[in-house]
Amino acid sequence: MRLAFKQPSQDMPLFCESIGYEWQQSLVNRPNGYYAFHWLQTEMGTGIVTINRQQRLLKPNQGILIRTNVSHRYQSIDTHQKWQTAFLAFAGNQADELMTFLGLKTSLFFPALSPELATFIHQSYAQFERNDLVATLRQSSELYRFIMLLKQAEYGIDNTYQAQKIVRPILAYLTAHYHSAITNEQLAAQTGYSVAYQNRIFKSTYGQTPLKYLNDYRLQKAKRLLTLHPDWQIQLVGNSVGFNDISRFIHEFKQYYHLTPRQFKQMM
Repeated sequence: MRLAFKQPSQDMPLFCESIGYEWQQSLVNRPNGYYAFHWLQTEMGTGIVTINRQQRLLKPNQGILIRTNVSHRYQSIDTHQKWQTAFLAFAGNQADELMTFLGLKTSLFFPALSPELATFIHQSYAQFERNDLVATLRQSSELYRFIMLLKQAEYGIDNTYQAQKIVRPILAYLTAHYHSAITNEQLAAQTGYSVAYQNRIFKSTYGQTPLKYLNDYRLQKAKRLLTLHPDWQIQLVGNSVGFNDISRFIHEFKQYYHLTPRQFKQMM
């Protein structure tokens, strides 16, 4: 089963380019890569995936995520054996930032898929059968959930009730108050746990402390503001996302994006 979509007329954070499962996979050869991010997992048989001339087997319950415009090729390891796959290709105006958050460079290989991740495409497929605006918004939300499942798989996330009691209120507070000064003690007041314990649980989930997550989130917001408001002064952008020290903002932005805010503006 396979669905393919045109790019939506409205600017979307994430949108689905194609999705499918129980697909009898034939040879795919893209020397110049693909314009969308591409997820591929094996359901039956074994495939061989070549990315920038490096080969990897893709066995049942394994998956791989490939960055846009990266040369790749994949096919069944045995021309006499069927290779059945599930796949998901997506793009959107927030896709690059989310892939940076995920740590994607050229590709990410997942040697064992959790049940939730392994069945995501099967269980979410019906959400993608409609193509109206409301459905497209819901699909964007589903794609975000998929990316978070990949993040969980990358870090072997503790998804227990106790962990979610800590992670969710921290995320809610950070996203609501990122433009203001935030301390670990303020976050502890939201969770009711000690700073040391909450930071350990949060780091097991996201691979970074809450304040490092906050710093990265602010920089992603700053990049968005620079894109939307190229006429804004650098200091205004920094202040709007919670950096009161303009020198620190410029330093952190360059560390994260390898460009100063001014250099980024000049590239647009």
